[in-house]
Amino acid sequence: MAEDMVSIDGGRLYYRRQGHGDTVVLVHGFGLDQRVWEPQWSALAAHFDVIAYDLRGFGRSTLPDSAPYAHHEDLRALLDALGVKRTHLVGHSLGGGIAASFAVAYPQRTDRVLLSAPLLRGYQGLGALMALLKRVWQIAGEDGLSAARAAWLGAELFAPSLESPLGRECLPTIMNDYSGWHWQHRDPEVGLDPPLAQRLHEVAAPTRVLVGTRDLPDFLQMAEALASQAPQAALDVLPGLGHGPSLEDPALFNQRLLAFLRAA
Repeated sequence: MAEDMVSIDGGRLYYRRQGHGDTVVLVHGFGLDQRVWEPQWSALAAHFDVIAYDLRGFGRSTLPDSAPYAHHEDLRALLDALGVKRTHLVGHSLGGGIAASFAVAYPQRTDRVLLSAPLLRGYQGLGALMALLKRVWQIAGEDGLSAARAAWLGAELFAPSLESPLGRECLPTIMNDYSGWHWQHRDPEVGLDPPLAQRLHEVAAPTRVLVGTRDLPDFLQMAEALASQAPQAALDVLPGLGHGPSLEDPALFNQRLLAFLRAA
């Protein structure tokens, strides 16, 4: 397995890479880093050239500064640096929105896309999620980062994942390592313009959307919206699972993921 840093505009991204064949890039969610994909790593690396990386502001990658940037453009820069012309994309939550944004911006470089509980920038009507985010930001300002991390990990969003052995093993460690930068600074990340939620019909690649029945209603709604508007998308609702199906039932998640990616 190779691991290294690549230079991007305004910083550096940490990545690891293993395997041979078609490339698959794994994109993690907010407050996490590439380690969250450990339950998928061996299964994918047996069949694909797998790349997992830390988003700007997370894990070992550079923190943002005041200059505007876009996560999907960081992903493009990573692929350019690694000599990858086309790739499958697998994204969770924030990472799902980034993967979908890349598919919109660079359809010629996108193969198949699997999105787990994708967060769609610009989606209107989010209730529970926005209330949670506002509460954690407020706790960070009033009580500090340790209290904010505890509130984030202790939120309803992660409860189903923490019921699973893998979730209990990795989530507290990864979140404790999260810098908390976003809770104390304005993130200049810009995303697509117009925002992704207005451009779901432009996600032209074959797309599979996974969402658990125990996830927040906001994520169920976003999953349904993307699956209904993207021309080659299908929705796969996972009974009894929450926001982190890749941790909660990795055997099921990996089976669905490999079947989808190898259907090409």
